[in-house]
Amino acid sequence: MRILLSTVFLLFSLFSVSQNTVSGVVSDENGVPLPGANVIIDGTSTGVSTDFDGNFEITASQGQVLAISFIGYNTEYITVSGQSMINVSLQLDNEL
Repeated sequence: MRILLSTVFLLFSLFSVSQNTVSGVVSDENGVPLPGANVIIDGTSTGVSTDFDGNFEITASQGQVLAISFIGYNTEYITVSGQSMINVSLQLDNEL
């Protein structure tokens, strides 16, 4: 019974450590916030949009990739590696 309880506790601890809230600001190359930019966990349908000031907050597991995009800008891909703050500067897409 002790081994079972220890195993359950260990698995719960690993799961709770791997999930973290990531927040940040999405801006353009001049530092101007981009309201309505998309921050999506790549390969899923889980995502959020930035607010009027370019701020976002999303819960992601370590190792997941955030795809950050805005119309007319190149998409940035950032791997979550334990950080709680990610600020992203998107570059203009020169393709029409």
